[in-house]
Amino acid sequence: FAYSTSVNGPSANVHGVELAWQHVFADTGFGFQANATFVGTDKPYDPSNITTSGFAVTGLANSANVVGFYDKHGFQARIAVNWRDEYLDHFGQTQNVSQFGTEPTIVDASTNVDFSTSYDINRNLSVFLEGLNLTNQTLTTHGRYADQVLDLYDYGQRWTLGVRYHY
Repeated sequence: FAYSTSVNGPSANVHGVELAWQHVFADTGFGFQANATFVGTDKPYDPSNITTSGFAVTGLANSANVVGFYDKHGFQARIAVNWRDEYLDHFGQTQNVSQFGTEPTIVDASTNVDFSTSYDINRNLSVFLEGLNLTNQTLTTHGRYADQVLDLYDYGQRWTLGVRYHY
């Protein structure tokens, strides 16, 4: 028979700071929001060290977001720029339907630009338009080295036009 169980791995400390700022320009309806997150660990993943047993804190990445907006007289509009640095997603790769259990999968840095706007026709009815990924950013992953491309996802732009009714 076979028996398997979960075992806790080595420990690591994660440290970071998040900075945020929001400002509205008097009574103009214009404003902005900005935030940045900086994270790190005392046990970062080193892809050049092939003796590493596969331990690292996954998902850690610096990120930043800036949003410009207008909101006045029933009209709202916002444009957002979102950036996330490269990060270790997980250990394990699937290539040609084969599993490579200890090899890393790293998500490349990306910047996305999104837009949304809406207009309140009355208290109950509004129309909206939303555009995601306006710059056609692709999501890519790589293995231990940057030139070992694993995946490339090209989602393209996504647009939504709609009507909302609240009763």
